[in-house]
Amino acid sequence: MSSLGKVLLSKPDVAVSVLIVIPKDLSEEITELLVKEGVLEPRVLEASNPLVRELENYVALLEEAKRIYEYLESNLERRAVVKVEVIPESIRKTLEYLLTELRRVYEEVSSINNLVTSYEKDLINSLLLKEVSEHVLRKYPGGTVSLIHYTGRHIVIRTLVVPESSVDRVKSLTLEVLAELRHDKKVVLTCAFSPEKLSEALSSLPENSLVLEPGASPETSLESYIRSLESRITELSRSIENLRSRRRELLESRIRDLALLKAIVESEYERLKVLRGALGSKYTVAISGWVLKSKLKHVLSSLSRYPTYIVTSEDSNPPVEFDNLRPFKPFELITELYGIPTHYEWDPTPLLAYSFLLFYSLMMADIGYGIGIVLATRYLLPKFVNDPDSPGFRRLQKILYAGGVLSAVIGLLAKSFLGSLLGRYIPIEKPIINVGNIAELVGISLAVGYAFTFLSHSIALVKNIKLGRKIDAVFEAGVLTVMAGGPFVISKTFNIAFISVADSTYRLAQTLTLVGLAMVVLSRIKTMGGVGGFLWLFDVVGIVGDVFSYIRIAGIAAGTALLAELFNSIVVGVYDSLGGISPVVGVVVGAIATVFVHTFNLALSAVSPFIHSLRLCLFEISSKFFEGQGRRLNPVKVYLGKVVV
Repeated sequence: MSSLGKVLLSKPDVAVSVLIVIPKDLSEEITELLVKEGVLEPRVLEASNPLVRELENYVALLEEAKRIYEYLESNLERRAVVKVEVIPESIRKTLEYLLTELRRVYEEVSSINNLVTSYEKDLINSLLLKEVSEHVLRKYPGGTVSLIHYTGRHIVIRTLVVPESSVDRVKSLTLEVLAELRHDKKVVLTCAFSPEKLSEALSSLPENSLVLEPGASPETSLESYIRSLESRITELSRSIENLRSRRRELLESRIRDLALLKAIVESEYERLKVLRGALGSKYTVAISGWVLKSKLKHVLSSLSRYPTYIVTSEDSNPPVEFDNLRPFKPFELITELYGIPTHYEWDPTPLLAYSFLLFYSLMMADIGYGIGIVLATRYLLPKFVNDPDSPGFRRLQKILYAGGVLSAVIGLLAKSFLGSLLGRYIPIEKPIINVGNIAELVGISLAVGYAFTFLSHSIALVKNIKLGRKIDAVFEAGVLTVMAGGPFVISKTFNIAFISVADSTYRLAQTLTLVGLAMVVLSRIKTMGGVGGFLWLFDVVGIVGDVFSYIRIAGIAAGTALLAELFNSIVVGVYDSLGGISPVVGVVVGAIATVFVHTFNLALSAVSPFIHSLRLCLFEISSKFFEGQGRRLNPVKVYLGKVVV
């Protein structure tokens, strides 16, 4: 697609299926070339050749490494960013060395976790026994352990931990309930039973029930038993903390080995997918996978110096990659939140870029706040992420930079610089956009909403025509026809003065509206049957709802401006109060107050424009024509850079 064709909507770069047949003795060299260039996503083909058996052992080694890494990573208490400077040339030897070292770490961490689990279970039981014992002691001063656990000829006392649903059943079988305590979603019961009823009660309990064993003589006094439990609880808590500390120290001492293992596993495992997917005769190997059309020529050129045989073919459901102009690249992040374009549909990234920036800047229409967003994005936001150099975060920063700059531009047109505090000095006689006028903001929001809703359905109409979806095309044409005539009919019928409607225009609009409604109804009946005969009402009402959804722009813009003026009144009050004492003091304190209150307002107001701009882009624009059911190409390549573990 030409650069001009990518200004509003773009087409994704579609992959083609590639089969490369190469001499067996060159397979590793060519595979490494493909991995180095990062252009091929492998496809696994059925194969049974000697190479597969040779690879299986290496793959098993990598799978063990992956299992060990994932287990150890799950036990890390905090993430760390480790820069991998060099991937060693002898990857397999390095992998075997790392596995030898980390197997011991894996076994020790696993042993620690088993001990922690055992101690935690013992700790919970001790805490429950202590709580029950204290409760019984208050009820029966001077009592002994036999009051919580006793076995006699005619009476048996047991302390049970049961679900709430089993409490009534247990109570119905008891002679007496000595204690009843609630613990989370379970109940601790100390009850006296006859031996027969105890057996019946235990057999009726679910598997997650528990009988608490005190582990002390029935003649032991409860006071002495509670003291022993307190010592036991302290000892268990200390042991658990020591074990966790040992686990933490052990893992942190091996953090670089973990990072290197992760980098090797991810790059080498993917490389072997290419070889495992190869089919060949005794002397040849076949490598199968996906290559983007835009890079196919480069791949063919790179392989031209080798004796290869290459076959390409189209597929009914190929993976894709974004293909946008450079200014729109960061905004692919927004599109990804909804989905990846399929090979037959447009990529809405350019349209979403315009939309997001327009919505965001209208909601945050202030020069000072726009500058504040840029500064916060540059200096503050990186403090809240693990890896500020990650591609995703860099794209987010670029989006916010653009949003902040455009907010400042709209703020200039609105004569808003920290509200009217500095905005009054902007040399514009009258604001082009008056953020203090709610009615005007609502009008702008509705106009923007109508325009984008109409545009979204227009794109959907063209798409359905292009794909031969006739019924869907009729529906979209009906929606557009209703939108073309509906506003004039509503204005004339309800005597709303926002549009001047002549009689001839009204008759034409009425005809368009009726025709559009008929198209919507018929298309719904065709696709849904009889139920479509009344569901079309929701479609028509939905159009109005879609347009009115954009009123959030006015609400957030007005709210931000109103808060700015409210805080400005505080600043003016501070200046007036102190200015009479000393103008210098008034100016200094007023400036400090200005920075403080407007930073506070920016913190309050910064999130809503971002969230609601995203919502409008994803649910009011993309949802009308964008399916987002595609799959992004995932070529194998060696990753050199920072690894987060």
